[in-house]
Amino acid sequence: MGENFAFFLPVMMASFGVVFGFVWSLRVRAAGYWSGAFFCVAGGFAVPAGFALFPTPHWGFVADLLFAGGFLLFSQALLERWRPNWLLWARIGICALSVLLCVVAIALDNLPLELAASDFGCFLLIGLPLIAGRDHLGNWSDRILFGAAALTALDNLVRGSTIPLTLSSGSFLNSDYAFLMQALACVFGLFLALAALAANMLDLLARYQRDAQHDPLSGLLNRRGFDEAIAQRARKLPMQGSMIVCDIDHFKTVNDAHGHALGDRAIVLLAQILARFAPADAITARFGGEEFVLFLPDTHAARAAGIANDIRESIAQEVADELGLSRRLTASFGLSAVQRGDASIHDAIARADAALYEAKTRGRNRVCVRRALAAPDTLATDLKFHAQGA
Repeated sequence: MGENFAFFLPVMMASFGVVFGFVWSLRVRAAGYWSGAFFCVAGGFAVPAGFALFPTPHWGFVADLLFAGGFLLFSQALLERWRPNWLLWARIGICALSVLLCVVAIALDNLPLELAASDFGCFLLIGLPLIAGRDHLGNWSDRILFGAAALTALDNLVRGSTIPLTLSSGSFLNSDYAFLMQALACVFGLFLALAALAANMLDLLARYQRDAQHDPLSGLLNRRGFDEAIAQRARKLPMQGSMIVCDIDHFKTVNDAHGHALGDRAIVLLAQILARFAPADAITARFGGEEFVLFLPDTHAARAAGIANDIRESIAQEVADELGLSRRLTASFGLSAVQRGDASIHDAIARADAALYEAKTRGRNRVCVRRALAAPDTLATDLKFHAQGA
């Protein structure tokens, strides 16, 4: 076994352990398992150095235990992406059985059996997650990670199957087995680490992007996320449909009388009602405070008004009871259809805002529609099928 491998591999694996530890500190759960796995494997590859300093037969057991533990963590790290805790106890059992067979082999002074038990155990531990992951390869990072894990599993399988050929000298340190183990570990270990790191960093970036575009309280899009969703749709399809703007009536009074915690619960409940009634392709956002916006693609004004009225009635009937309020909590709605002459979607939002203001001035708890901003006679006040609240 080359001295360069003996020094380089533990350092390389431990370095990846540190890197994944940092990623884990950024709240990427799988990175914690990757970190622990690479530290364990680094310890396993550092065993020859420990043996050189303190010769004892116990080092073999330490290496077997570290490799088994490391590959158990590899399997858990992979499954965090694809199917968390799948066959957890079976994998723990495989890890324990592999270590037990290694102990028996050490007691019998049977090096081929010890290496085979370790290799086949590692193969099963990293190979089983591939069964769960084969149906979750929707993006390139998962496909590359799957390939890297498959190569690592194949490496262990082939190495364990060819022990009679590569361990012909009977000595581990000077055998072809040891050289191939460390040489291939450099290649496949580096590939696996880089693939996992890329996948974890992409997950982290996706989470940051999701957080930047979503309101943390309601879970709906925020203003930035709404604009981005609208822009993405506009690049593919013509902008046609209806815009609804919703605002909770007398919300400040609710906060002042019952506290902001209850006001936050009201926001969450209203967001849930919006999500319940909004069509699957609707773009729903919280613009701030108690104001919500819904864009209903390919929906004419009459249909959008019916949806807005259903939402209005549900808010009036459900929210106060859910929060334990003595008086009903209501909301007002403004609606406008997207028009061909609109410079942007914000023209429709401006008309819906004007309709919302009209709903507020006419007594709240109602739906009003605006077709243009110019003259008051272009305002269609409460449509005949819109129930006016008490």
